[in-house]
Amino acid sequence: MKATAPLRMILPEELKAAFSKCAVDALATFPKTAGQCVALCAYISARLTEDSIANRVALGSLSCNGVKTFQYKKPISVAPSGSSVWDGHAWIEFPDGVIGEPSLFRTAKAFPKHSSLRQNLEAHGLIDRGAILISASDALKDYGLKYRQRTYLKEAAFVPLIHGLMAINELINHE
Repeated sequence: MKATAPLRMILPEELKAAFSKCAVDALATFPKTAGQCVALCAYISARLTEDSIANRVALGSLSCNGVKTFQYKKPISVAPSGSSVWDGHAWIEFPDGVIGEPSLFRTAKAFPKHSSLRQNLEAHGLIDRGAILISASDALKDYGLKYRQRTYLKEAAFVPLIHGLMAINELINHE
């Protein structure tokens, strides 16, 4: 990672524009993101940090209408290949309780049609929507999504995860 300017607080409209641009670019670059929430968040977080936007990749559990969808049971382990096997969920946290959710709406499309998550997100027209920026309280109130942060991803894990994401999307020959 290259050296960046000190992180700064930005206005909500600037945050929306910056997150939207990074997320749209990432989702276009990496069409295969199902199950890759950690790597996708690492990629977007690195880009936002390069632009001096304060953020962190949160790791934890996600419930939908009280049903655990992703359960954080143990810390993530990043293999040398850049792949990871993990059962939790990742998202990007910004100051003031704002959540950047870049992968859930693609991943949910791969869930069985009868799953609580898929049914709930389909009812709200969110399947395949792309990324969303929302306050944690609105996520629960409007969509029944409850994020429970357990830890934060260390920046040292970003590069192998991003390389793994690139390999999955056949952008590099990763052995």
